[in-house]
Amino acid sequence: MSEDYQLVGSGLTVCEHDAPVEGPVVWLDSPSAVLEFVAAGDVSEKIVLARGGTTTFLTPALTAGVKGVMTLQGAPESHLGILSREYGIPCLMSVAFERGVKSSRGETIPPDGAILRLDVSTHPEGRVFIANGNGHLDVAEPAEVDAEAAAQAEQLRALMASYRGELPKGSAGDRQIRARLRTGVVSTSDENVRRDLAGGEVSDYLSYAGWNLWDLIAARQTEGESGLIPRQEYETVAFVQQWSTYARWYARIVEAIGVDGVIELGSLPRREIGTKVNHVHVWATLCPLFGRAIATELGLEDASARPEDLDALIQFGRRLQHGLWGGGPGFVASRGYAAPVLEASWLERFRDEERRLDDPDELSAFRRFNATTELCGFLLHYDCRAGLCDTGPYPLPDGGFLLVRDHFLHEPGYEWASVIDDLPHCVTEAMFFRPDEDVSIAINDIATTFAQPANYLKHLSGAVVYARDRWDTPVSEVRRLDEAEMARIAHRCDEAMLGLYQRIGDQSVDERIADGVKVYTRDMMMPYARAAGVWDEMVAAGFDELSDLARDAYPALTGGAAQQVLGAVFLMGQGLVPAEGLPPAPEVGPEALPVLHEIAIKGSCPDVDGDAEALEAAGLVVATAAGLMLTEAGHARHDELLAAQRESVDLGRLAAAYERFLAVNGPMKSLSARAGSAGEDERFDLVGQAAELVERVEPALRRTADVLPRFAGYLPRLQEAIRRVEEDDWSYLTSPSVDSVHTVWMECHEDYLQTLGRSREAEGSY
Repeated sequence: MSEDYQLVGSGLTVCEHDAPVEGPVVWLDSPSAVLEFVAAGDVSEKIVLARGGTTTFLTPALTAGVKGVMTLQGAPESHLGILSREYGIPCLMSVAFERGVKSSRGETIPPDGAILRLDVSTHPEGRVFIANGNGHLDVAEPAEVDAEAAAQAEQLRALMASYRGELPKGSAGDRQIRARLRTGVVSTSDENVRRDLAGGEVSDYLSYAGWNLWDLIAARQTEGESGLIPRQEYETVAFVQQWSTYARWYARIVEAIGVDGVIELGSLPRREIGTKVNHVHVWATLCPLFGRAIATELGLEDASARPEDLDALIQFGRRLQHGLWGGGPGFVASRGYAAPVLEASWLERFRDEERRLDDPDELSAFRRFNATTELCGFLLHYDCRAGLCDTGPYPLPDGGFLLVRDHFLHEPGYEWASVIDDLPHCVTEAMFFRPDEDVSIAINDIATTFAQPANYLKHLSGAVVYARDRWDTPVSEVRRLDEAEMARIAHRCDEAMLGLYQRIGDQSVDERIADGVKVYTRDMMMPYARAAGVWDEMVAAGFDELSDLARDAYPALTGGAAQQVLGAVFLMGQGLVPAEGLPPAPEVGPEALPVLHEIAIKGSCPDVDGDAEALEAAGLVVATAAGLMLTEAGHARHDELLAAQRESVDLGRLAAAYERFLAVNGPMKSLSARAGSAGEDERFDLVGQAAELVERVEPALRRTADVLPRFAGYLPRLQEAIRRVEEDDWSYLTSPSVDSVHTVWMECHEDYLQTLGRSREAEGSY
């Protein structure tokens, strides 16, 4: 970096950029500051700095085309991180400044207008430099250690690392929680969606819902505060409203179309694009259950209240799941975080109508359209995922993959949508990716796409976009958009978002909460009620009127309790997990010892002969890039089973055989040490010596196998390695990457030590 600049901070790189990003910085700490910033003129050379990692707060700045973005809070997994990658805006989050000036809250930030240079060419950390000549910069003072705050932060880290200190996130966590359940309620069948639930099924479903919510919320907890929309407050109030009213409205839908009609309704997203009857809204049938948990946490209702409502709420969601998937696991998390929902006819149409994006200008225009319409849908729906839905990945014949993305831009159910009456209800993007590197895609239950590597959009090679003009437009009238109309829609989204932002910014906090509650309560019911033909009837019957329970909860939830209650429910499953805790992990018996012992001997195993999924579900092994490894619980269970095995083994005979092994072990170690530097002339002699040592150890191994049969496997492996070496594959003498003489010998030695309960270090036998 030039001597004209000095390092002032570092943060997490979100959107990488090879060249340094240079420009004056502007601190934005309120909605009015954001609006004044974009009203001042061209912002394309400006770098903005905000406190939180939420998208909606920075909406006007993002659409105006700023040069770079920095935040003091948040992480790359947040929605702002996702949008910065989609816009292609260089971004750093959770930046810690070492020197600067003080904000109104005492944070250390660069002076407004100072010329910064962002180095976001590296991952995971990027750096911030400031041009010399920006006046005196105070060195950031070490924050006073608040013991209570530090303890709370440590507790939060622990809660985010594993669910209730017991279960991991992702597919491993899904398998483990499902293995603990006593019933198969998280999978659907023709039989179990058409009857009442048993008590154990209700408890199991709630337990799974708690883990699933935690799994989803872990990434969103990295966003920080919004500054525009009080989302925690409106979410919690809306959840309680749903718990106190949704059973009644679901019953009306079932009355109108029957149980089979609900199941058929769940299948709609397989046949249609641009519909809010999608897997986001199917998942959202869990939300009333969260409202029940919140009401319980606030002491407003007993956990045993209204069991018939609880059953009805769960079964309505499960019937939709059954229609969506046709049976089996009901959650995307249980399906490997993949949601290939659409029927083959749609995929064929997309492939036939794909427009390649080889031209850089066309690619740039599409990426801006994608980011702009996504942000518009997000703001229209008050900072939530109700306006977005991804499905896929769908494999392509040429080896790439397809993602299909819905952005909902117009919703007559919200009065503020009148500012964008001329936008279609939904635009659907079919995006084609043909990466030249391995890219893994995961889509979660609320239809958010995550990728490794994170910036999968750089592999975008083609797309086709459709519009569904109104929510009730027949799917046969969905139309393909050309470039000119896409440009018009993107321009109108920019205009509309500025108007929506100003409207929200002018509202009181209570008005913003009321609108957020309307989004959550309406959007999670409206698609089904419309399809059943009863939505207008529901509105006329007082759908939007807050229940007594929601009114009772409102003062606490809007007065500061929302964050605490959400922590208890979202992170610990309070009100969802039974009072006695999660069901215990399944007991793994002696039949698992061979697999556990193999992993314990080798450290990691890419493949094992046994039921690895059952062991992972029991929390005993974890899949890593190197293969399966034992968890802490796995080591403990292995030690227990091995100790039990010792009790049935003649340890005296085993120890005597081990002494015979040790007599050959010293010469084999010496040979292995010499092999590393042996020349061509020495190799022939070393191969002969190795073969002789294998012959010498044969009696010890045979005697050991008479005591413990698993040792019978080592001799054939050693002999096969010798054969490979004698055929001039020198790697089979000592290489750790193949089943070499040295590899097999070391495993055999470790097996002796672990079986006899001896320490390699204490014995001095390295």
